[in-house]
Amino acid sequence: MIDVLIVDDEKKIREGISGGIDWAGNGINICGTASSGIEALDMIDKYMPGIIITDISMADMDGLELLEIINQTYPTVKVILISGYKDFEYAQKAIALNAYSYITKPINSQALLEKVVQAKDDIEKRISEVKINDVIRKKLRENILVVRDSFFTTLLEGRIRNKEEIGGRADFLEINLDFKQFLVFIMAFESGGAAKNKNFYDISFYKAAIMSKTEEKISDIYTCHVFNLGARIGGMVCSDLIEKNILTDRMEQIKNWVNNNMGLSLSIGLGNISGSIERITLSYRSASDAADYSMVLGKNVVIDSDKIAESTKEKIAMDDFDSILKTNEDHLISSIKNGELPRIRAILDEIISSVNQIVRNDIRQKERVVFLLAYYLTKTLFSLELQGHRYYGNENNLYAVMNAMTGINDIREFMQDFINEAVAELERTKQSKNSYLVNQAMRMIDDSQDGGITLVSVAERLQIHPSYLSKIFSQETGESFSEHLIKNKMNSARQLLKTTNKKVYEIANDLGYKDVAHFTKIFKKFFGISPTEYRNLM
Repeated sequence: MIDVLIVDDEKKIREGISGGIDWAGNGINICGTASSGIEALDMIDKYMPGIIITDISMADMDGLELLEIINQTYPTVKVILISGYKDFEYAQKAIALNAYSYITKPINSQALLEKVVQAKDDIEKRISEVKINDVIRKKLRENILVVRDSFFTTLLEGRIRNKEEIGGRADFLEINLDFKQFLVFIMAFESGGAAKNKNFYDISFYKAAIMSKTEEKISDIYTCHVFNLGARIGGMVCSDLIEKNILTDRMEQIKNWVNNNMGLSLSIGLGNISGSIERITLSYRSASDAADYSMVLGKNVVIDSDKIAESTKEKIAMDDFDSILKTNEDHLISSIKNGELPRIRAILDEIISSVNQIVRNDIRQKERVVFLLAYYLTKTLFSLELQGHRYYGNENNLYAVMNAMTGINDIREFMQDFINEAVAELERTKQSKNSYLVNQAMRMIDDSQDGGITLVSVAERLQIHPSYLSKIFSQETGESFSEHLIKNKMNSARQLLKTTNKKVYEIANDLGYKDVAHFTKIFKKFFGISPTEYRNLM
């Protein structure tokens, strides 16, 4: 069909031309009508018609002006001018401006139809000549695979559903879809193993080799179309009768070949059988779900969507999963604070067990489950105030990393590593905080001017429990608080004995010792001599 635009400032004439002639029967489509030259220019941009029928005499822009603009901007458009004037000058100008034809009013419908059909034939001839041009055909061959991939992607995603449109595009690409049954399969080779750290060209080679082997293995029993599907490989099996067990066996052979010859693991999801090409998107969705089940069933498997439906009759509601997360939230935080690794592992096992069951029942719940897990881990970091953790304040990246994982075990290992990092970060934070508290305590001891300082008084000033201060003091310094306090007092006593004339009992009293004998005993234990003997040596 060739699109035609009608331009005339008289509504009656526009309607007469568009509705009074059998355009469709002659392969012509009236794409629109315009009441002025300016309106026509907007519609040309919108519809890109092959032919324009326009009146010469119009108020805002006459047909000759419109023709001149079309010649400059759309040189392949055929323009047929209509005029109420039998004026030779108009005809001369029309010819000079390269008008396709010039018709005078009153309009003869048959004559107009003949001119439009003639213009249509010329356009189709030009298009035909372009199609057989060797250079263009060569470029088309180079790009045909890209166009083919695009067709299958568009078809599977349901962006084209009309059978005639699907057939037209398939015919152009020389794809035979004249069958009674269709089935989509999806292949994904894993990022680990030989594919790890490979560049774009390596990955492209792997895909090409797998696609070639797949067509080779299946084409002797069914018509098989294999194509790129983003990071994955897509395929569509066509036949009047597809037997799943035979197809599954061939897929196993392909998987084994990839394992043995390429060192890659290959997961394959087989969709449901569709009885019409218009409903192929349903097979695609079930194949995609089946391929995603590799995260539950493990990598390197062939998964039939029908078998999944049979084996997942027991359901665990999402609100049960939410409840499991909420119940364990405080327990997990407490376990991380106390470094209780066995308890942490038990909590993770319970959470992952629920995840596994939910995703096994319905793979489409994966993204929601992963989102809840990412949110759960993020809340844990914020509750513990672990600002040094690499995912603190980076929850979007956390979700993206987890959602990209292809297996439940991968998610579990990631969560275990995540929490191990949290435990380590909390320990570093504690040590840093403890160091600060201990340093403050030591400064208080050093700065004290009397003997009234004690473990309890220092703990009160630091706003922590005395037993906690005693614990971290020993961990940080290698000696107890009392040992450090006594050592500090004895050094102060020695200094006072050297620099003052105070009596021994006065020094003892200043340092908090009411019993001089006890003070003397401790001093002698530290320095090997009594306070009096020490002063006599000075």
